[in-house]
Amino acid sequence: MAEFDNGMPRLGRDENRKGRLIATTALTAATLLAVSTFATPALAQQARPGADEPSVLDDVIVTARKREERLQDVPQSIQAFSSEQIERMNLTDMDDVASLSPSIIFDKSANPEASTIAIRGLSPTRGRGNAAILVDGIDVTGAALGSAGGGMLISTRLLDVARIEVVRGPQSVEYGRSAFAGALQYVTKDPSAEPEASAGVELGSHGRYDARFAISGPIIPDVLGFRATANRWHEDGYYRERARDTLLGGGEGVGVSGSLLYTPTSALSFKARVEYFDDKYAPEAQFLIRSNSGVLNEKNNAALAAAYAAGVIGAGGYAIYAGEIPDAGVLGRPRHSPDPITNQPFRGGDRQVFRASLVSAYDADFGRFTSWTGYTHGDGRNRQDHDQDAILSGPEGNRVDIASRSNINDSTSTVEQFSQELRFASSWDFPVQMTFGGLYWKENADRMSRVVTLSCPTAAPCPQGVAERMRAVNITVDPTIRNTEHWSVYGGLEWAVSDTLKVSAEGRFSKEEESVTGSNCGLGVNRYGVRCGDPYARSPAVPPVFGPTSVLSDGITMASVFAVPVTIETSDEFFTPRFTFEWKPRRDALLYVTAAKGVKPGGTSTLAAGAWMDSDLDGDTDELSYGKETLWSYEVGAKLDWFDGAVRTNIAVFHQDYTDKQVVSTSSTPSGYPIAIIENAGAAIVRGVEFEGQWAVTSNLRLGVGYTYLDTEYTDFYIYTDTRSGIINGKMCEAAVVGGKKLCGVDLSGSELEKAPKHSLVGSFNYTAPVPGMSGLEWLIEGDATYQSERLVDQSNDRMLKAYSLANIRFGVTADRWDLIGYVDNIFDDDTVRSADVKTGDVDRVLFTPQLTTSTQAVLATLPDPRRFGVRFNVRF
Repeated sequence: MAEFDNGMPRLGRDENRKGRLIATTALTAATLLAVSTFATPALAQQARPGADEPSVLDDVIVTARKREERLQDVPQSIQAFSSEQIERMNLTDMDDVASLSPSIIFDKSANPEASTIAIRGLSPTRGRGNAAILVDGIDVTGAALGSAGGGMLISTRLLDVARIEVVRGPQSVEYGRSAFAGALQYVTKDPSAEPEASAGVELGSHGRYDARFAISGPIIPDVLGFRATANRWHEDGYYRERARDTLLGGGEGVGVSGSLLYTPTSALSFKARVEYFDDKYAPEAQFLIRSNSGVLNEKNNAALAAAYAAGVIGAGGYAIYAGEIPDAGVLGRPRHSPDPITNQPFRGGDRQVFRASLVSAYDADFGRFTSWTGYTHGDGRNRQDHDQDAILSGPEGNRVDIASRSNINDSTSTVEQFSQELRFASSWDFPVQMTFGGLYWKENADRMSRVVTLSCPTAAPCPQGVAERMRAVNITVDPTIRNTEHWSVYGGLEWAVSDTLKVSAEGRFSKEEESVTGSNCGLGVNRYGVRCGDPYARSPAVPPVFGPTSVLSDGITMASVFAVPVTIETSDEFFTPRFTFEWKPRRDALLYVTAAKGVKPGGTSTLAAGAWMDSDLDGDTDELSYGKETLWSYEVGAKLDWFDGAVRTNIAVFHQDYTDKQVVSTSSTPSGYPIAIIENAGAAIVRGVEFEGQWAVTSNLRLGVGYTYLDTEYTDFYIYTDTRSGIINGKMCEAAVVGGKKLCGVDLSGSELEKAPKHSLVGSFNYTAPVPGMSGLEWLIEGDATYQSERLVDQSNDRMLKAYSLANIRFGVTADRWDLIGYVDNIFDDDTVRSADVKTGDVDRVLFTPQLTTSTQAVLATLPDPRRFGVRFNVRF
């Protein structure tokens, strides 16, 4: 709940008793495992528990180290999903995968390219994400231009995937530039040696359907095979907005793929694949939570008083939201504006992605040569209510927004990637093996923004809102272009000291260059001497033009007309090593220790959408620059099979030490408007435990559990700011002069890392049994349950997402050639909000007029999916 101390919102947090119990249980299990590891191997030969029938867990084959090997033989923390699981559970996108992986947090946002992925509590806060997304070993991650940590390509739907691998911890040596905190790899299906086909359809509540078809077989037996797939999906959405009573969060799309596998000899293979997606999305179901602090100013807030006394800020107020994020049922229906141009609901977004790849391999007597070639082209369009709030008036279903401010987000984005990687891995008859290779990766991305920010001044009010005035604006484009080139070489040595002991050392040297082109103010000085002022202004009191999205005082012209391009170039070089010690006392036991370094390069922030590149108009763009972030991860793990393979327990204990962690901060324009920038926090740490257990109780019943514990802290986080939001959230102001500018020093050391829950738990069960009197037919019931403790929205720790629990169940009948499965997701219809971000409150500001002269700090909550149910039918020929 929100508390107020000295006029400043503060979050009161109670320790969660359930969370402590989970942590205690997990740590106890870890201790027992450590002791049991050194017990006699005869324990593995004892009788299997629970049944007379054989019950053995299957071996899982993964390619996390770019070679096929048993998951239990890989000295890394990995979670894998099989083809059978993907099909039966209909895992269609990143959201589905994250819901079953306790170490992954997937946060939805206003559009697909702004969604983010966090692994082991490391949430991305700049254009590039922290987790690499790979398809058949090729990095397709990319980076969004207008949002932190997202990308157009990270949340595309899954198509014809044979296996999903979640690799946790820094993987820069194996996967290169993007695998700072870990990686997710999608391994697609190969063409089959024999003719086969499959089809599937899902019909569910809320207008949900998903139809799939695949065909595969040989063209030339044992030499050339093909595979082709197609998919179509639709979903109505789950929530209705208040203005036009239209559904939010739905979408529809199609996807197709085709692949050829050419094996002219047993030692040589080529897999060529293409895929194409065309998806459309309604605006996301999000609710703008307005401020709850009341007006905070230098008279009732100690931090603002100190800033005012030091001359950092002038007199004036500000408001923020602090406290727990309410449930969806409490928030109610979102207040989205109709599109002022069409007077209809906003269209939302669409995305088209084309991807092509060629994976070539040659097996020589002394090793394997592999080549990965990838090309991706993506186009996206997004148009929606950017402020995502409104003051509505009129009859139900035909309401209009009468707020005196409005902000429309209208943009098109294009991204094009090319990558080429070559690798050699030895297979010598010798205790030492060697790997080396190189990667070239290039991305060209552009964003054509037609964002419009319009307000009605006090001298010319608009009691019916700004919609009519918005229609008169001449929309002009504000472009942002980013080009990235990456080169790296890597190598490693692995020494089999004995039959049970291995040590390895690996490293990658990387060089990356980036250029960002955006807009600067080209207006010069108007007749009143206002620097970069509105040429139509009739008074010297008119503030400088905020940015290219501003509409000038004539009510027609956008400032972007007067923009001039500016390009910022950066480059970075770094080395990322990895060291591994592994001991395998028997086939069903592996213990390992690793130390690995990850680096995320510095660069130029593109988050200040709507602002000039030189947002503070001091003749320099230094406010957009940020340095590289470094991570050292230390991990101890054990992978153990018990009772002849009936029980499997994998555990990893890790300590991650961050230096110069990249975080979102704020700066202000000369007129006092806050803008998002990137800064480097001095240091942070994450300590954690990951546990996975599986038990084949009988040949019919299997149980599973996954648990992740995180303990996070900013150990050194001192920044400078001149914004009221930064000063209030920092709860202090140590006056300083930096670069000739008066600023407040704010110390957030001791705060927990944002978006990182202490406890995440996933449990599952699967039970099958023969249908009496029907040979080859089995009935199935399986389910999974998720618990996640509370997590903090941002680094100030003043806003918190509540803990939640979810349960899903599936039931039906299966046969060799077909299966029919019913499902209920979110059985108990939990409506806890699970994703939220701090956002500017433009409409909220209107409600405080004339007390506030800048927009508030609000929170944008993504509403959770309610209970869903349906049926899935799959058939195989």
